[in-house]
Amino acid sequence: MKILVIVTALIVFILITGCTSQPALSPPPVTPSPFGTPVTPEPTPGDTTVAATTSIPVTATLTSAFPGNSGFTTLISVTGQTGKTSDTFSVPGGYWELWYTADPLTSGGQNSVSASGSNSAVFPSLQIQVMDKTNADRLVASIEPPGGLDKTLWQKSGIDPRPWKQKFYQGNREYYFVITARHLTSYTIEARIPGSS
Repeated sequence: MKILVIVTALIVFILITGCTSQPALSPPPVTPSPFGTPVTPEPTPGDTTVAATTSIPVTATLTSAFPGNSGFTTLISVTGQTGKTSDTFSVPGGYWELWYTADPLTSGGQNSVSASGSNSAVFPSLQIQVMDKTNADRLVASIEPPGGLDKTLWQKSGIDPRPWKQKFYQGNREYYFVITARHLTSYTIEARIPGSS
């Protein structure tokens, strides 16, 4: 008798609250196509939902971390604190620029008897080796910030030299960076070519 009362109460509850309605179906997932046009799956029989479609751009434009980037297109942007090897990037023309900046972990890179007066025994450093992937991983250039990384000296002179720029008059190749970094809060390195951003 108790079971009959419980089943009856459950049926009345379901009818009053409407718990027998089916949950709303979510739209089928949109699968991106490698050509930038979304591919929407065919609806299944009895499906009354409308699938939303989105457009995926064919090429993504990197946003530059440096001010005044109009007139340049960023090919690759690498950020970090420690050394690493970047992904390969392709330079389509005969000219490109390497822009880079670093934030030293300490306020000076000299020892206690330096002319700049900084008291740090830690020497922040950043070295960027530009490697030519097209030409059997040949070293193209080894680049370091001119004058080193000394915030104290920059503050005393009132001139912050960052970002630094290096011009390359060889292109139509694939390159990558081998980065060595010590005692840095962060660094940013970009390869850029002239053109709309």
